[in-house]
Amino acid sequence: MNARPRIGAAMEEPGKSGLALPFSIDQGALCVPSGAAGDTTGPVAIIRTIVIAADQGLYVGPEAAGYLSRAGMVCAELTAQERGCLLVELLLADCPADAVELATRLGIMRHLLPDLDRLQEMPRRPGLYKDVFTHTLRVIAATPPDAITRLAALLHDIAKPDTLVIEGGAAHFPNHDLIGAERAGRRLRGLGFTDEITEGVRTLVRLHQRANSYEATWTDSAVRRLHLDAGAHWERLLDLSHADVTSARPEAVVRARRRVDELADHAARLDKPVDVCPLDGNELMERLGRGPGRWIGEVKLHLLELVRSGRLDPNDKDAAWEAVGALLGSEAERA
Repeated sequence: MNARPRIGAAMEEPGKSGLALPFSIDQGALCVPSGAAGDTTGPVAIIRTIVIAADQGLYVGPEAAGYLSRAGMVCAELTAQERGCLLVELLLADCPADAVELATRLGIMRHLLPDLDRLQEMPRRPGLYKDVFTHTLRVIAATPPDAITRLAALLHDIAKPDTLVIEGGAAHFPNHDLIGAERAGRRLRGLGFTDEITEGVRTLVRLHQRANSYEATWTDSAVRRLHLDAGAHWERLLDLSHADVTSARPEAVVRARRRVDELADHAARLDKPVDVCPLDGNELMERLGRGPGRWIGEVKLHLLELVRSGRLDPNDKDAAWEAVGALLGSEAERA
């Protein structure tokens, strides 16, 4: 399954407008003739009509919603891979959060990913924890249009309903990242996603808490371990961590996103190749017959500048001694 998978030819394709018949758009609203049966429209057309309504911000009134809900029941009869394709179709909309929210409100998402209903049904506990469903939608909206990243955004809190613990007036979701990663993997495999996509999403869900908890006190080793664990999905992990900041307090958002940027900078510094001087201090003192002093640092700095500029191979000692001779003149030549 690619980033935007090809939907099976056996599934009904929508017309040129992308809207499912008998829908039309009138004055910013999705319209359907009164009395339409709602049982003759294929699943691809239904999902793409939802995407168009979301992307264009159309009003979906009771009649249009009822028609879509009835027609959308056909999604329950699809193969697992077809349902996976339709799920990605929603997530790669221009307004993915609106598309997912509308599909959930219409009862169609339960045929594609029933876990979303469980998030929506979590008890509201203002002051203890965020509305997890609304938070998930906001995270989806803030991610780039990449299937793996948006699937991870959709699933990153999938285990919160089962891990909620309230102790001492505070809410905790112990191991929701690890449990969620395994559940996300099973769900995606069940929907026919490739191993590449499934493992990518599992990695992001498993690591999102670690990335969000970065502090300036982290050691280089801790950053390297996280970077290594993320592997090819490092940039996606940073994107997900940025998106996962949905606090109502602007200063909290700024602080949290700054931490993500600092994590990225820390990892980038560790990725830079280490400058290697072709000659060390002992070699310089032995050959030139001079003792320790500031001159060693000056010579090594000169050699490093030549290496950085590409004018000196760090493994070419002969060329390095020539450069030292050019720098120190007759003293180096006598040595």
